[in-house]
Amino acid sequence: MEYELIFIIPLEQERNIELIKNEISEIISSAGGKLLSFTDIGKRKFAYPINHQTHGYYSYCRFFIENRDAISTINKEILIKKKVVRHMIVRADEIGKPVTEKIELPVEKKPVESEQEEVDITTSETSTLADVSEKDKKIELSKLDQKLDEILESTEN
Repeated sequence: MEYELIFIIPLEQERNIELIKNEISEIISSAGGKLLSFTDIGKRKFAYPINHQTHGYYSYCRFFIENRDAISTINKEILIKKKVVRHMIVRADEIGKPVTEKIELPVEKKPVESEQEEVDITTSETSTLADVSEKDKKIELSKLDQKLDEILESTEN
């Protein structure tokens, strides 16, 4: 199966990119893979600082490997070398595939408390949503005050 490995090295290691590429190709070949190609992307700014660095040198390679279990070995070996800031291995056939399934997120429903007063928005003459939320806040604050009083009374005894 064909895979793609993208990796980032620190800018100070940019002059050693060929050495790092050789090490990565050795890691892939020692795991039983066959290197297909290397492509340099170049210097890019990170979305967030990584190890107090804001820029890095990006590169990727494609390789073929039959044993899927060897991917974890490749990952471990790259982590051990510590010359790469970040890396990721993905299956090449998964790159660029559009999302076909619609993902539905669960909708959170707030439980209705039986003690809480219900406000009918449709029947009040000049009631607005702001008025309703103010009433809800006052009700919640009064419940909070009652609960605090109960707690304070129980700790005094």
